[in-house]
Amino acid sequence: MESRFQCSDCARIFTSRRNRTIHAFGAGHMNDHTCVDCHTVFDTQKALKRHQNLHKKPHPENSMAGFNTDNLPGKLGWCSYEEISELIPLPVHFSTEYWLESKDLKAALQKRPNHGYQWASPALSNDIYRLLESELLDSRRRELEYFPSVLEARPSANKQQNASASNRPLPSASPQNDKTCNALVIDCEMVGLEDGSSDLVRLSVVDFLTGNIVIDNLVQPIGRVKDWRSRVSGVDHAILQAAKKDPKTTVLQGWPEARQKLFDIADANTILLGHALPNDLKILRIAADRVVDSQIITAQAVFGKSNAKFLRSWGLKSGCKELMSIAIQQPRVAHDPLEDALATRELIIWCLTHPKELLEWGTKAKIEHEKSDLAMREKQRAEALKKAEEKKKLEDAAAKVGETSGMAMQEW
Repeated sequence: MESRFQCSDCARIFTSRRNRTIHAFGAGHMNDHTCVDCHTVFDTQKALKRHQNLHKKPHPENSMAGFNTDNLPGKLGWCSYEEISELIPLPVHFSTEYWLESKDLKAALQKRPNHGYQWASPALSNDIYRLLESELLDSRRRELEYFPSVLEARPSANKQQNASASNRPLPSASPQNDKTCNALVIDCEMVGLEDGSSDLVRLSVVDFLTGNIVIDNLVQPIGRVKDWRSRVSGVDHAILQAAKKDPKTTVLQGWPEARQKLFDIADANTILLGHALPNDLKILRIAADRVVDSQIITAQAVFGKSNAKFLRSWGLKSGCKELMSIAIQQPRVAHDPLEDALATRELIIWCLTHPKELLEWGTKAKIEHEKSDLAMREKQRAEALKKAEEKKKLEDAAAKVGETSGMAMQEW
């Protein structure tokens, strides 16, 4: 009888464990059946738990969504590229016509940086850079969205203005500097300080055109940390101290060193990209005028570019899910700024190369928002009427008690 091995997520049947394993890693399925220490997929969760006891170190939360099968250890080395391609179709959101090697998809995928995300696009051609420039935010939009600006360094009672005085523009373009990138995607993780402000604890930067990871470092906060926000940042005091003792790990000394590291690969011509980018630029004290924000792109698709204020915005997780069917920021797992930077890159690529689909999504999203807003207003109206009725009942009851007391006093 032929063996049958089923994927617990999509119910697809395979004739061997090997084929199911390739499928699971490529499609990001069977996370709760997979050991990320040795890349083994098990039939049941009980079998996985028994297996995990064999590992000396604690088993981390499974998170292999989008794992790149080309980068797996030798266990899967016997599979040819053609065999993997048959089992793992290319993600539907890919815009292969804008790939640098669009005529040789195999070569493009094989040269993709070793970051472990199967959904991430390989190197892109300069054609997409021209599309990217069309989404640069003008000065009005940057002001409306509170992008950092350069102010004179004069003392002020306004803390926000004092912080802005530390903002610096990107360095002037220099023909001698051949390390600068045309476009960079930025994502930061922050911690809370005792004075109520935030400080930088990790910085990830990705080259938009190549997809290369150019910066991915922990950062020692300058201020006294009150809240590490570990559930989101994934960093705490012990992790940071351990990283400092590791000779293979570079921990940057505060936001000034992190900013300088970014300045080493960027100049005034560099386009900075992000999702809710003002937050990242504020923590780095960078004032830039060539910026693209995926959160603004999606909001404009719904409400239009002319609107001064967007009625709502879409987070990176919801944007990736709704537009590209990509799952990021897994439940109960801290955010990874590298994953967020790559996801932001992917979301912007999709928006640039799928204008028709983006407009269609925006139209549907606006209708859904209006329905939700109407339902919320109706709910608030009903609650207000209910409170008014309850208040009137109490007033009537109090008046009745007063009348009864007055009549009793008269009779007495």
